[in-house]
Amino acid sequence: MQEEKSENKVNNGVEILQHIKDIKAKYHAEPVDIVEEEMSFIDKLNRLVQLILNDDSFSVYTALEDSSLEKWKKKRFSRWLKKTIVTNYKNSFYFVFLTSITAFLVSEAVTFYADGNMADFKTYIKAILTEVSFIFLSGYKASDWIQKIWVNILRAGVFSLMLFVISSQTIMGGTKFDTSSKAIQEQIQILEAQIKEKEKTIQFYMDRGWGVNVRKHTDDKNKLVEKLIDLKDRQAEGSNAEVSKLVVYKSYGQAFFRVLLLLISVLITRRLFIF
Repeated sequence: MQEEKSENKVNNGVEILQHIKDIKAKYHAEPVDIVEEEMSFIDKLNRLVQLILNDDSFSVYTALEDSSLEKWKKKRFSRWLKKTIVTNYKNSFYFVFLTSITAFLVSEAVTFYADGNMADFKTYIKAILTEVSFIFLSGYKASDWIQKIWVNILRAGVFSLMLFVISSQTIMGGTKFDTSSKAIQEQIQILEAQIKEKEKTIQFYMDRGWGVNVRKHTDDKNKLVEKLIDLKDRQAEGSNAEVSKLVVYKSYGQAFFRVLLLLISVLITRRLFIF
């Protein structure tokens, strides 16, 4: 048994040595002239281009001259600009359009985030972060159903926030104008009723010949008339029921326009970016 084992070991050793010799013979490294290999490749490439163009006079060697290569390097930026803007003009248009919409929505959101009437650096940061977050969530692609649920919840939340931010100021402005118009109309009605009461009082004192009371109530009436004229002038300038309704409808239209821009930005983001 021991003799058989020793013979097997010898046979395996011989076979291993034979395999090593075969590998060395197969992968024997010979010295290679790198320049000759490169130029041979260029020759083959030159011939291939000539066959493609069907023009034996064409030569790729002129393009490999130092002056040609230097010009090619110098025009690197112009090539990138042409490829980015001219070749992909649709994406360039989408990007400019999205940037314009984002800038407009940021300007509209600044007034919402501003403390008081002053917009500072932090205010712009808040508005920009909200817009960037909305763009990111619009283009975010979830990997599984759990992420899809969370992403949709976040999208709905940010969309609702953006909707409130960009439309609240416009709607509040129209509502405030409508409230002011109604208040002016109510004041006019009250003043007209007070003037009528003063006229009755003045007539009462005139019938009795009480001149002092007549003069006093006449002065009061004139003051009420002045206030009434001032309110009538304000109403004539636009603070009336018909104009206030138009202002409210206009504010709703402006808010709807902002919502459309918000939805368009979602479509453009989905076209340009997939995160």
